[in-house]
Amino acid sequence: MKRNRLRILKSPGAGRSKIAAPVVLITGAGRGIGRATATAFAAEGYAVVVAELRAASGRAAARAITKNGAAAIFVRTNVTDPASVEQCVRATLRQFGRVDCLVNNAGVARIGPFADLPVRDLDEMLGVNLRGPLLMSRAVLPIMFRQGSGSIVSVSSRLGKAGARQFVTYCASKFGVVGLTEALADELAGTGIKVWAVCPGLVDTPAARAAGISATEMRSALKPEHVADVIVKLATGRKRAPSGAAVDVCEDTQPFRGIRGR
Repeated sequence: MKRNRLRILKSPGAGRSKIAAPVVLITGAGRGIGRATATAFAAEGYAVVVAELRAASGRAAARAITKNGAAAIFVRTNVTDPASVEQCVRATLRQFGRVDCLVNNAGVARIGPFADLPVRDLDEMLGVNLRGPLLMSRAVLPIMFRQGSGSIVSVSSRLGKAGARQFVTYCASKFGVVGLTEALADELAGTGIKVWAVCPGLVDTPAARAAGISATEMRSALKPEHVADVIVKLATGRKRAPSGAAVDVCEDTQPFRGIRGR
């Protein structure tokens, strides 16, 4: 990673520091796609807010970024809790004074026949995968309105475009992310704020392995860095896509378990 020269600007009054670099807030940034995305943004000169529920992995991700010369903070965040979300955004403003990009990455998957999954699993998927992006987007929009600019990139899935057995609730949550993206982009037209979803196939992440994806299936999975690259290129304008688009990330060759003909 290249070392970034970041100029600290002192804001008047309360002693809050602003940073001359653009600022990205990434949920679930302690591992997997989120951590790869945090690293990629830092290499582009962004200051990074690592919003992560797991304190150990969140702190480790932030330390790795600062060790390489970029600015980063860790904020323990539960994306399903409005108070936690607001606290995360307040911490971001105190440290950096702005939010240029939000990446809604935090997600969970529970696999199995729909009728057999416990209700707590359904609630967790809908809470983290869909309620989280709703709450986070709602929290940063007033800041982006004041700035007159910003971008929101939400991680959906190939399963946000095509349903599959044993992924019923996961699909519902990721379809919801695509719908959120399309509707929000329409609502924000003319504000200077852009909104996208990214839709990767199977990605080799700790969450995917914890969900029960086999080692055999993982052999042909995407790497988190592939998804991170698309997210960063959208946010920086190097990848062109209309606001509201659900952008495919190059598909893996091994289908998800339970998907026939895909």
